[in-house]
Amino acid sequence: MVKKFKWLFISVCIILLTPSLTNAQVIHEVKYGDSLGKISKQYKINKDELAKLNGLAKNMGLVLGQAMLIPGSTYIVQPGDSI
Repeated sequence: MVKKFKWLFISVCIILLTPSLTNAQVIHEVKYGDSLGKISKQYKINKDELAKLNGLAKNMGLVLGQAMLIPGSTYIVQPGDSI
């Protein structure tokens, strides 16, 4: 069992320490009042691109708590943030 955790720890360290060739990505959790348009403006991304990336139809409604992948974005951790 310890061997599995050691392997997992090493894998996570390698992933975190290896420079990525892709853009950073953010996962946005849908909150009350969010819409594709509002989220796209917040992250400065095209609404259609955001919908396509997340497998959504153009006029599809969002669900509270839904995780939205936001490409090419970075987020600076703020006081009070948690995982």
